[in-house]
Amino acid sequence: MQDTVTNFFNTLANTKGTNAKMDFVRQSLSDKTIAKLLEMTFNPYISFNVVKVPKTKKTELLGPQDAWNNFIRVATICAKREKTGNAAIELMQSAFSRASKEQERWMRKILKKNLAIGISVKSLNKIQPGFIPTFEVALAQKFEMKRVKGDKVFIEPKLDGIRCLAVVENAVAKLYTRAGKEIVNFNDTVGKEICILRDGVYDGEIMSTDFRALMQQVNRKEDKDISEVYFAIFDYIPLTEWYASKGELSLEERKYALNETYEMNNKRHHFKYLKLVSLEICDANQTVIKKIHDEYVSQGYEGAMIKDMFSPYSFSRDWSVMKYKDFFDVDAEVIGMLEGTGKHTGKLGSFVINHKGKEVRVGSGLNDELREQLWIEPESHIGRIIEVRYQEETPDGSLRFPTFVCFRNDKS
Repeated sequence: MQDTVTNFFNTLANTKGTNAKMDFVRQSLSDKTIAKLLEMTFNPYISFNVVKVPKTKKTELLGPQDAWNNFIRVATICAKREKTGNAAIELMQSAFSRASKEQERWMRKILKKNLAIGISVKSLNKIQPGFIPTFEVALAQKFEMKRVKGDKVFIEPKLDGIRCLAVVENAVAKLYTRAGKEIVNFNDTVGKEICILRDGVYDGEIMSTDFRALMQQVNRKEDKDISEVYFAIFDYIPLTEWYASKGELSLEERKYALNETYEMNNKRHHFKYLKLVSLEICDANQTVIKKIHDEYVSQGYEGAMIKDMFSPYSFSRDWSVMKYKDFFDVDAEVIGMLEGTGKHTGKLGSFVINHKGKEVRVGSGLNDELREQLWIEPESHIGRIIEVRYQEETPDGSLRFPTFVCFRNDKS
């Protein structure tokens, strides 16, 4: 009997180009099983609470459709916490044991909510509006003095970490990337401390001394040292505003609420993994703002964040939050992998990214070890998101001095 679900995932993974992938998904969404599995994977509010399932021995295999129906049933039980801990693991093992090896491979990817098939929530919602709940967060514009409102502004150092939103509800905390992907590797550190704070959503960045190592820690497949990781918090959103996706309290009011709950609880618990981002109030004057920006840079920060004191939380990119720095970063999809020349022959020479419709090669920022590693299976990295640092855009729309920073698994 044909396994349409497994065929769908394999075909989609091997399809080249975003438009072609979207066309294939569009043709396949009428299959209720495929639609359900995509929803379970990409819905940021569905968590299975079981990831590390030991290897299984195959028993009596179910037919393809029955095996997928059984997995969906078991995954739903785990998501609803009707079974937890070892009981949930054993239940999931039983589902795996009655599925083929190829089915099990995709089932494990769904449990990890990481199919790695080159399709995103944005693409899925273009195909079928409202299919996946969105996870909208405030995003900054590049600093322009003419956009500043009022006589005073809040200014903070710009951090070089991983954007994180911690949703605290009924003393339970869940951590998410800005793309809505749940982060589970810090539940025993950041998660345990932040759930002490009042209910609400805490916006900030997961920080460490080494950014590339931090990306490995966020997505680690085995134990790594996370003792230096902490959550730097710069905003607070009441749950009512979060679920309505509509801000009401001003930033000044939100900062007051954040400071109050943090300071009160820090006195009792002496937080190790939570910190508040330092804040200054300064005149809305470019000379003053630049001086503070330069001080932040001298202290090792990326730059400065300028924020409107009286604006509500914006669930989009707008001018109430602006970033001021001397270089720029962009997250871009890898559309090609080129072999190097000379000493880099047989290794990755450069990524090819799509920047506003223009192909740009990015070859700087890669060491020899990484070039060799990425060239083992170059096609597997097509569709991934990388962070690229550059000096400025050129007149023809390209990037001047583009440099690879890291893979942004948190934004895929």
